[in-house]
Amino acid sequence: MELKYRPEIDGLRAIAVVAVLVYHSEIYIGKQQFLAGGFLGVDIFFVISGFLITSIIMSEFERSRKFSLINFYERRIRRLLPALLTVILVSLPFAWQLMLPAQLVDFSKSILSTLAFGSNFYWYATLQEYGAESALLKPFLHTWTLAVEEQFYIFYPVILLVIYKWYRKHAIVLLMTGLLLSLQFAEIATPHNPSFSFYMLPSRFWELLAGGVLANLLYLYPQKYNHPLLNRTMPVLGMYLIVHSIFFLDFDVDHPGFVTLLPVLGTVLVIWFSNKNDLVTTLLSSRIFVGVGLLSYSIYLWHYPIFAFGRFLDSTPTWHDKAHWIFITFVFSYITYKLVEKPFRNKQRIPRVTLAVILVVGLLVISSLMTYWIINKGSQPRLGYLGDVFKDSSRVWVTLNGKRCHAGRSGSLPFPVHESCVFENNPDGQYLVVIGDSHAGSLADRLKSFSEFNSLNFIQITNAGCSHIKGLQVQYQNGLCEQRSTAIQSFLQTYPKPIIVYSSRIPLMVEVERFDNLEGDREAKFKPVPPEFVEKQIPKTTKKIINALNEFKAISDILVIVYPVPEQGFHVKDKLFEIRPVISRQEELPTLSTSYKVFRDRVSRSYEILDKIKGENVKRVYPESIFCRAKSGRCLVMEGDKIYFHGDNHVSPLGAEMIVEEIANSLKLQMPDNP
Repeated sequence: MELKYRPEIDGLRAIAVVAVLVYHSEIYIGKQQFLAGGFLGVDIFFVISGFLITSIIMSEFERSRKFSLINFYERRIRRLLPALLTVILVSLPFAWQLMLPAQLVDFSKSILSTLAFGSNFYWYATLQEYGAESALLKPFLHTWTLAVEEQFYIFYPVILLVIYKWYRKHAIVLLMTGLLLSLQFAEIATPHNPSFSFYMLPSRFWELLAGGVLANLLYLYPQKYNHPLLNRTMPVLGMYLIVHSIFFLDFDVDHPGFVTLLPVLGTVLVIWFSNKNDLVTTLLSSRIFVGVGLLSYSIYLWHYPIFAFGRFLDSTPTWHDKAHWIFITFVFSYITYKLVEKPFRNKQRIPRVTLAVILVVGLLVISSLMTYWIINKGSQPRLGYLGDVFKDSSRVWVTLNGKRCHAGRSGSLPFPVHESCVFENNPDGQYLVVIGDSHAGSLADRLKSFSEFNSLNFIQITNAGCSHIKGLQVQYQNGLCEQRSTAIQSFLQTYPKPIIVYSSRIPLMVEVERFDNLEGDREAKFKPVPPEFVEKQIPKTTKKIINALNEFKAISDILVIVYPVPEQGFHVKDKLFEIRPVISRQEELPTLSTSYKVFRDRVSRSYEILDKIKGENVKRVYPESIFCRAKSGRCLVMEGDKIYFHGDNHVSPLGAEMIVEEIANSLKLQMPDNP
């Protein structure tokens, strides 16, 4: 079997990488994201990788009945590592300059996980949601796909060689069995644990195997399906499936799963039936498509760090900014392809020993520096004032005593919380339950300490973008939010008459659109919503919120409603970085604030809804009384060395401490000493 170069495959790579590039650029036409399904370009890459790897192994095995794993892994290393190390090395000074200490620590850990071929595990463990705004500021988040492929490369050749040596006649059947099992796993796993399914090899394996099955079919039956009608129609159908997927699907679909068959099958059809007389093949084999395809790996490596660091410099980039990012991506990719990729693939130009020395030195330098940054907690002194200000201002909802209780990653349906997130402090004591989205999650750490101090048991039921109000959700997809919201009532029946603390971003649910502070700052992903649409939704939203909170009131001893916190419209860190030169020249840190009037206008309808929850067992906590000053007409974000908010709408640990103190007062209980 002779392995021939197929330019149309590079053309497919071009479509895949451009789709991913545009998707991560977040370009909107009106209210619709352009190429909303661009993330499916990754799935096209997976099919291509599976096809080419299988073809390479088959070619060598059929030619000599031997296959060198050492040579195979050397080719993979030459293909992947030099360019990856180059991108990492160039990114380091930007990370040092632009990132806060906690971010630099996170960055360093992500680099180490990338070098260990395990970044998919890292992002699954640390990132709440791939599509979350915070994900846009993770320069090497995209390396999870490399980790999946690298893990595939580790054991797939061994499995394939075993099949070819002893079960050759059954190769397609065995590979198809693995494909179907993996696909079924993805379809089942995605609704229950979408993050695991998204990042992990078991639910992606079938996409790579699709390419492997195709390679075997083309080898065994090269002429059987060489029919003129099929050759004319199948590539067109395949391209239609690909184009339809990246244009009309979006991140709300259950992916990976059966819906992912569209781009996967489309890629298979294009590769399978492509021929020189086919229009699709001619287009994909054109110079521009092939040229972009040849650069596709470098483009993929460069684009996400460039976009992430660009957003560090400007959290609300314009079309002009994004065009610059894309241009820089292509320039850097071309240079990397010419000066790194091509030379390192050439064994004569860079022998094995030279390759090993270069890579070992590079890995040691990078890993040593990352370890140093982690040990030194992101080198806080480099930021002067800012290092001290931000060292304790990071989000607090990620873990509780090492247990991941936010976003329900450790739980499984139908229960809204895993048993590890039920903290038993007093066998005979009452339970305090915090329920809501990330606003509730940001209070969890201090509420847990408060509960322990007062001999209360503690339960955390919080999810990103999930209000736990039936029928309402902000950004949590795949139906998981609704299922958890429905499961709460029955779950809490086993904990009679608890104290429930409820907190969610009610204004976003009521007003629909994200926050504009009317002082030049708009929250990322802000999209104006017609007032008539909001007015139409208000009655439905009001009813759902009131019904849910009344249900919580009925099953609780005390229901504490935490009213909306002030939103900012800007990321606190971004704002401080904008004025960093001024800060470095002054003795006192600045005061950051937003308009009290804009806040009151924003929450007026939310307040009206929450005020409808009546009862002797209902307590109310108003964050505005903590952070807003009627006299000055401002809501404080940061005051001297005190920072009350993290990001653009979540309280910092200090802000959480102040809110929980108000909760304690409403319950006539004591707060523990500050941690």
